[in-house]
Amino acid sequence: MDPIVVVVQWLHVLLGILWLGNALALAVIVIPALNTLPVVRQREIGSALGVRSNRVFQVVVPLIIVLGIVRGTVLGPIRSVDVLLGTAYGLTWLVALGATVLTYLWGLRVIVPGVASLERAPLNTDGTATPELVAATERVKRLVLLELVGFVVIFTCMILMRFGV
Repeated sequence: MDPIVVVVQWLHVLLGILWLGNALALAVIVIPALNTLPVVRQREIGSALGVRSNRVFQVVVPLIIVLGIVRGTVLGPIRSVDVLLGTAYGLTWLVALGATVLTYLWGLRVIVPGVASLERAPLNTDGTATPELVAATERVKRLVLLELVGFVVIFTCMILMRFGV
């Protein structure tokens, strides 16, 4: 086996696990735990997580995409448009690429501004949550959960490609 293929595949999978693992941990552990806290505290923690996640995934996800393209084309079976559009593998790879790009754009264009709206939402004069803050907090939680739809498509494609479909 070609060591370059192993390194590219290893990095692609590792970074994908980081991205998917983050989304799953947020949905299954972090958001339910935050729901037990007052909304003002949820904003504080959620904003900190959002800022850190944004920095990390603005590097990680483009790397996942580039490594996936390299793995499927230069180091993989997709060497022509005929293979890309004329085989089950090529079509599955194309769906996976599209779902990955769309899921990343969802994060950049929807989740990132949602997190920013948390930071802008005002507090009452006594430091308690305003209705605007409560609504922004609930919206971000829903947006993060909706991101999982993209991951279901991506993960399904990865499994199908592993078995040559």
